[in-house]
Amino acid sequence: MQDNIIGIPSTVFGSKEWIELEQREYAIGPDSLLDEIIEKKLWSNAEIIWVLKRMIFFYGKKDAALKKIPIDRLFTSMTDILRIFYLIVDITDPELDENMLAYICNKLTDSTWGINKRTRDYLHKMNE
Repeated sequence: MQDNIIGIPSTVFGSKEWIELEQREYAIGPDSLLDEIIEKKLWSNAEIIWVLKRMIFFYGKKDAALKKIPIDRLFTSMTDILRIFYLIVDITDPELDENMLAYICNKLTDSTWGINKRTRDYLHKMNE
């Protein structure tokens, strides 16, 4: 990664490809852009990040359509996303600053709800 002017590592955001992707999104709409990206066999890093950004938006707002997703399909989608991040972190072994590492650890801690013994016991008791 190259450093930008103020010494902060550059990311996909702000890159030439990202700006072109955003301009395309504004020109044809996000749904059409998503359809274009999904049709491709291989995506660029900017396209991967753009799709993840859309997923965060929709999964975060929990709209009515998403509430109708079969639970098995939702778990499969989340597992696929986790596999992607597992591969990225394993292969790149990124050096993260303390703030970014704290954010990631905090989100992962929240996300473990349901898989640790204490919450599994709670869920089993609720089903009884």
